[in-house]
Amino acid sequence: MASKKDSRNSGSEQLIQTFVNHQGLLKRFISRYLRSTHDIEDVAQEAFLRAYQVSLSDKVEQPKALLFRIARNVAVSELRTKARQTTDYIEDNAAQDILLIGDSLEEEALAREKLGINCEAILSLPPQCRKVYILRKVYGMKHKEIAEHLGIAVSTVEKHLIRGVELCDSYIIEHTGDSGKTPSKASPATTPTRGKRS
Repeated sequence: MASKKDSRNSGSEQLIQTFVNHQGLLKRFISRYLRSTHDIEDVAQEAFLRAYQVSLSDKVEQPKALLFRIARNVAVSELRTKARQTTDYIEDNAAQDILLIGDSLEEEALAREKLGINCEAILSLPPQCRKVYILRKVYGMKHKEIAEHLGIAVSTVEKHLIRGVELCDSYIIEHTGDSGKTPSKASPATTPTRGKRS
């Protein structure tokens, strides 16, 4: 029993040393899946903690391989979570559009086409502007939270959001000829991709 415990302790120490030696390489590996520095750091730490937990109960023959395999699994899981959140946002908008315009199949197709153009408009935004826009519109984060997450000033977040709305409006008008605005209540700042979390 003592030898097994010593082996586990040795494996844990080896894993820690592996993480220290290959931390930079591990983060570059994770960056293949995720772009946010914050997400990459989180996944690296999560991968280490899971690998370390394994090393406490099982003998680890190849700590580097274990660490990278777990990092890949965690990164893929994170991607799937983000994809589900984005899909939920898109489906929420689609459902709202379809309810507003009625049951006609033709109108439903038009609503989905409009939603697709909205998504294209978001994708056409400059990278930093797009990140801010999605964090606000898709994930419902507050301006201060976005600023802390991206390491920028709140005023910069607000500028990116204003620019994002303007560029999305322009893109939609250019590709549909429809501003999406109504004469009375609709606000230009919320019309393009209004969702329940905005």
